[in-house]
Amino acid sequence: MQAGRLTGHQLRSGHRRLFPDVYLAAGEPVTPDRLVRGAALWAPAGAVIGGLAAGLFHRERWYAPAAVGRGVDVYAVGTAPAPRGVRLRRLRRALPAGHVVTIGGLRVTSAARTAVDVARWEFDDDAAIAKIDAVCNRSRISVSEVSALAESVRGLHGLRRVRGLLHWCDPRADSPPETRLRLLLVRSDLPDPTPQVAIRNEYGARIATADLAYEAEMVAVFYDGEVHRGKDQWEYDARVNAELAELGWQVVRVTGSMLRNPRAVLRQARAALERGRHHIASQVGRAHCDGGAI
Repeated sequence: MQAGRLTGHQLRSGHRRLFPDVYLAAGEPVTPDRLVRGAALWAPAGAVIGGLAAGLFHRERWYAPAAVGRGVDVYAVGTAPAPRGVRLRRLRRALPAGHVVTIGGLRVTSAARTAVDVARWEFDDDAAIAKIDAVCNRSRISVSEVSALAESVRGLHGLRRVRGLLHWCDPRADSPPETRLRLLLVRSDLPDPTPQVAIRNEYGARIATADLAYEAEMVAVFYDGEVHRGKDQWEYDARVNAELAELGWQVVRVTGSMLRNPRAVLRQARAALERGRHHIASQVGRAHCDGGAI
């Protein structure tokens, strides 16, 4: 407008206001990425994008896109008033250099600091664990890196709680429902399952990757989300089930509605473990008999 290339009427009629002095051309979709970049353009000098908005740039896909639409977290020194759509996290001093990275031209909190923050700002413990898992999974950092950062800082609200939650985290979880399923199993009296186990046939070809598995008992546990309701995926899952059964694996498939009945899920997992142990014992017994006959 100062250069005379745009009038006030053209700005109002041909653009959508995202934040003070930040506009998007009419007709352009307001994507999560654009919302975060718009908030960064508004933000005071030296500001850092944080929370799940930073998670978006660390490629977190389960929580960040929806969360950004509700508000973008911005760390800034000072007391500038925040417009609608921005949650200003006011700082007395700038964040430590090791807590900030630049991605796509934006200053955002590091993956480890992002994981700590999204857990601190989440009231539900299991959801906080799932968010840490999601950030770690997509950014390819370890829980130990998050733990090291959490131990290195002092004075953050909720930090002690986050430290206590980290021993439940595992970045191998590929989705929040997988995290909830894993937590259900490891908190029970059942053995701890191993996440993301590749199962191969006798020729070494991968048949499937179990979300969770009891390898000794040959039990594969899968979480089946909405995508598994499609015809092609349903047929693929049926073929996988048949191939796994042929190899002697017991298969447990859990849906979102089933997770709302934890006792039933545990009962099915326990029964599958018993079947797996019985099958392995029978195979061993048969091998001994064959060996005796020879």
